[in-house]
Amino acid sequence: MKKITYILLALTMVIASCKKDPRQPEVLTAPATLIFNDNIDLVSGSYPSKAPQTNPPTIPAPDKGTGAVKIKVTSSDNVKQLKFTTRLSGIDYPQGTVTVPAGGVYSFERLVKDLRGTTDAPLPAGTSSSVGVTLIVEGILADGTSVRRFFTITVTN
Repeated sequence: MKKITYILLALTMVIASCKKDPRQPEVLTAPATLIFNDNIDLVSGSYPSKAPQTNPPTIPAPDKGTGAVKIKVTSSDNVKQLKFTTRLSGIDYPQGTVTVPAGGVYSFERLVKDLRGTTDAPLPAGTSSSVGVTLIVEGILADGTSVRRFFTITVTN
């Protein structure tokens, strides 16, 4: 029993004599955020396939695909680039990559017909139909990691 007590005492002395590492402050990295139209909960919006009619009305009426999609994207300070991709029926269409401007606000603006590839037919839109297009916004951080956010664009007639 004495032997075990001496061994425990010796181990305690060895451990107690070890130099402790200096205490490092805990730093929590703020998560990257992407916000659509100043509303963190916003994940979808409806946009017309045709451009609005002028007053007086123009003849002929605007074609399908001439309506515009405009979405304000606000990013946190740690996001350095924004990469835009649209997805329709499982096919991805690159929309470009931009450097985040000062203030972290960028307006994604495209004609409805440009949400697909340049050689594809315009998005179908009839008198009562609608088509859902997924906009994938990827925020690329300085360290190369990224955060993604999805926005559903509903194209209506």
